[in-house]
Amino acid sequence: MDYSDKIKALQEKAGIEADGIASSKTWLNIYYLLFNSLPYNINVNAIIKAIQQKIEVRADGYPWAKTWDALYQLLVGNEPTTIDKIDEYNETVLSSMTKEVVPFAKELINLAAAEGICIKLMHNSPDKLKAKKGNETFGLTFGIGVYESTEAGELIYKDQSPLYTDVAKLGESIGLTWAGDFKTFTSQPHFQLRPAWAVTMKESDMVKELHRRKQENINFLVFL
Repeated sequence: MDYSDKIKALQEKAGIEADGIASSKTWLNIYYLLFNSLPYNINVNAIIKAIQQKIEVRADGYPWAKTWDALYQLLVGNEPTTIDKIDEYNETVLSSMTKEVVPFAKELINLAAAEGICIKLMHNSPDKLKAKKGNETFGLTFGIGVYESTEAGELIYKDQSPLYTDVAKLGESIGLTWAGDFKTFTSQPHFQLRPAWAVTMKESDMVKELHRRKQENINFLVFL
């Protein structure tokens, strides 16, 4: 596999056009994959350096071969060996969720499982979902339920549990917003995925852009 193929694979992972060209948009989206946030400095060399520091290769701002090798191995090459803690029920719910939010929901389930916490995704519906309407409209909001095991080994759903706070910290670590912190419509089970490009936007401007992307079938999360 040559480096053009590796760049294409990384672009596909980021949800942008896979043309094999390491454009500034490509670097910005790779940054988002690694950090789940916007870079403070949007200069391309600064972004590359930050990425190189993150993946622990020489941070000189030049995209040399070792950088692409490390990025491919980290973001693409390791995928087949990832062990998911996704049961059949969660897989069913995931299959009905917006594609952009699925990787985040999966990672949250796996992170929780690693901490010994069993969570199951909720089937979202308008009457259940009380989070902010902006992201709900586009399927960027989802709910989870915490389950605790009895002495007999039976899983029991808990609508109130301190474990929701623990799961919230895990969600925030991967870029999700916990509805338990909202000033209004507080909801412990719910999380939102706010696109990183919308961090500094007004809610109305973000919704307008999401509407445009939905109409034009553009990935909700990528930087354009």
